[in-house]
Amino acid sequence: MLLSPAEKDYLYSSLSQSQIIRPDSRSIQQHRPLEATTSFLPGSNGSARIRLSDGSECIISIKSKVITFDPKAIPNFIDIDIDIIGYRDDSNYVTNLKFQLLNLLQQNFPHDLLKLTSRYAFKLFIDCVIISHTSYPLGLISLGIYLALKTLKLPLLISDTDDAEVAELPTFSDDWDNARSLSEILVSQTKDTNTIFQPPIFIIIGVVGNNLILDPSVEEEQVLENGLVVSFYEGRVITPITNTNFAINSSNSNYKGLSKNMLINSIAVCNKFCPSIIKALDMLIEQEDDTESSVF
Repeated sequence: MLLSPAEKDYLYSSLSQSQIIRPDSRSIQQHRPLEATTSFLPGSNGSARIRLSDGSECIISIKSKVITFDPKAIPNFIDIDIDIIGYRDDSNYVTNLKFQLLNLLQQNFPHDLLKLTSRYAFKLFIDCVIISHTSYPLGLISLGIYLALKTLKLPLLISDTDDAEVAELPTFSDDWDNARSLSEILVSQTKDTNTIFQPPIFIIIGVVGNNLILDPSVEEEQVLENGLVVSFYEGRVITPITNTNFAINSSNSNYKGLSKNMLINSIAVCNKFCPSIIKALDMLIEQEDDTESSVF
């Protein structure tokens, strides 16, 4: 929804004052209500369906394939494809989203979890379908990928893991009940039962005046002075942190340089509130029933 100049001016004033007033009455660091379902696609190793209160919806499907790899080369065990209704697959918008997600996962994913032997490994193919969206969808996709990776199941290897001298194809158990999650694989490798696999995520933050707005809506995106995409992994903010114009369908003339203090404040905000987001997502996964559940 495009705002008129008068509406933009009023909204900018509401968001830049010390006592902030957001259009949907959320607090300054409150995420939009979200519903999600996991493990609902029988043909996938992991899947998630995630929806926001504004009608934005994303479906994530992850499938695995056994590949050969060069132990001396940089691991390339993850591939991502994004399909957004209304956009060409080779458009700059889709390509940029894909690059950011792929870069985040390739740089911060424990690739050893996918290695089967010295020659073979699983490669994950992550398909993201954006059914509908109004605001910048990167955060929505990232949370969906988090849920899909956390519920991912890989077949149990029953053949020998040492194939350095003997060329042997990996053999897996036919019983899907023996399939293991990435968290279970991590525990078996580290021998530490307290170790938990948590994929990295992106957090979207809008800057208006001296205020930082978590998960800005489509109306708020049209008056932002800066849009920050912050990476969060293993309980802390990591690189990359990028500055992006979220309002691609609106002429936003408010954009200006980002001060060092606002960047530092955004890191502090993410370090404070992102653990709660991770905890809410993990609580959904731990629920016994498979019905749709609200996590925020």
